[in-house]
Amino acid sequence: MKVWIDITNAPHVHFFKGLIRELEKTGHEVLITTREFDGLTGILDMFGFDYYVVGKHGGSTLEGKLIASAERVYKLSRLIIEEKPDLAVYKHSVEAPRVAFGLGIPSIGFVDNETAIAQNKLILPFTKLLLFPKAIDAYELLKCGADPNGMKPVNGFSELAHLYGFRPDRKVLRELGLRRNGYIVMRTEPVKANYFNGPERSVLEDVIPLLPEMPIVLFPRTEEQRRRFERFDNVIMPEKPVDSLSLLYYARLMIGAGGTMNREAIALGTPTISTYPGRLLAVTRWLVELGVKFHSTDPAEVAEVAERMIEANGSYRNYIRSVVAGLENPMDAILREIETYEENGTFEVSEAGNLRGYVSLDEGRN
Repeated sequence: MKVWIDITNAPHVHFFKGLIRELEKTGHEVLITTREFDGLTGILDMFGFDYYVVGKHGGSTLEGKLIASAERVYKLSRLIIEEKPDLAVYKHSVEAPRVAFGLGIPSIGFVDNETAIAQNKLILPFTKLLLFPKAIDAYELLKCGADPNGMKPVNGFSELAHLYGFRPDRKVLRELGLRRNGYIVMRTEPVKANYFNGPERSVLEDVIPLLPEMPIVLFPRTEEQRRRFERFDNVIMPEKPVDSLSLLYYARLMIGAGGTMNREAIALGTPTISTYPGRLLAVTRWLVELGVKFHSTDPAEVAEVAERMIEANGSYRNYIRSVVAGLENPMDAILREIETYEENGTFEVSEAGNLRGYVSLDEGRN
């Protein structure tokens, strides 16, 4: 069976790497497509994957996004007509579901951001089988066009899939001149995302001066963000892709104004603080409720909690790992669905009523 995987964002490489390897092991042919955006090709090259580059990111404007997406749908359609895959798999790609639907190709989509409403409205109506973290209220996805009879919750979060085959490597520490457990990792706000409506100035700019003096490895998303943090002597901003999972594994602490690296750190057992300034994802709220993550946009409060996490690092790590050990890996869930489709020629989807055990559909909203 030929499985088409569309990878449109840098974290998706880590999400799908295990799935790609496992599919190849069992004799499936894997077709990978991607786009020009955020160092994607460099990360794919790190893993030795073969892929097609189709289209590019449209930037921060609505006009740019629309034109780039329309062009990519056209180019993808031409390629997929020629390649003839049996199944499409994607995570928050807005082009792959439309191309798959238009060509009659069954699809499996994974969505973990219920606040990306515009994006979800372009994805969910065309997705045959939708997998999503059970922390998300299915009603939020139904409002965007998801088929209630084609939805399956997963008792976990997407970044658990990023750990497939992971072995920590201290090479990244030598490359950046760092000492194990002696630095902090930071990630800035996703200012280019269409769902982001927070301030352009990062809260991390006010947090850094309040932290204990130690190296900070910061990953900006734009050149403007990079320039704003150049004034800090203890901030290191890598110029090329690095082994970010090993970097997070050996870090003392993660402080992020985004989502993916925060959850990767939690999956690895690293104490984490979220400073995201907008509406929190359901997954983020769930992880905060589980006690494996802290959230605040108050620089003084962030610094206070950071100091506490730095001092009692071992106990925080042990608790996080004990909680994470009981969760489900989305990669395993996707593999099961692909195997089911291969054997039966269809997906085994639940009836809408079976979602009640996972979400808030019984609160008068059905």
